[in-house]
Amino acid sequence: MSLALASPRTSSGPRASDSTSHPAIPPIVSKRSCGETADRVCFGGVNGGIAQNINVNDITFAAAYLRNLATVDCNNPLWTMPSEFDCSEWTLPIYGAETALVLVKHIKPRTNSSYPYFDLARTIDGGGEDATPAQLAASLLGACGANGGMMGITVDVDDPAYSTPAYKASGAKHQDMIIKLVRAPS
Repeated sequence: MSLALASPRTSSGPRASDSTSHPAIPPIVSKRSCGETADRVCFGGVNGGIAQNINVNDITFAAAYLRNLATVDCNNPLWTMPSEFDCSEWTLPIYGAETALVLVKHIKPRTNSSYPYFDLARTIDGGGEDATPAQLAASLLGACGANGGMMGITVDVDDPAYSTPAYKASGAKHQDMIIKLVRAPS
């Protein structure tokens, strides 16, 4: 029995047995799918995942902390995830939230995603003490509670941050990012 090894394709040209005149060169960077979508998923339920058992007071604290960042840091009230090659997941800078860990993740990494901290907070708790019952129900706190979950950012398109010259010049978009609410490691 004799075995013959096929010669690999190279960028210098096709193998002699190829019928095409151009080699098939794989793309260096292919379009990336991150696996998640902007649809809301509550953990520990029909949608999957493991219930996180997060203290509800810690969830409301995390949202209030983000609102505080928006009002205290008036020079940059935005959370921005620049375009990239991977589907990064970043921890939001929330200190003292005890059992709550808030993550943001690109679902389309080529997008330069940028949102006011107010939109991030609204996604978590619907708008805090000013939330209507419908806004609370549409948030992670109202829909998923202590189980935690993930969903696309709830956008207030009328937020003045989206119409500043700096935001427009950045090429940023208010899309393609999700928030995940999970239990903080002990």
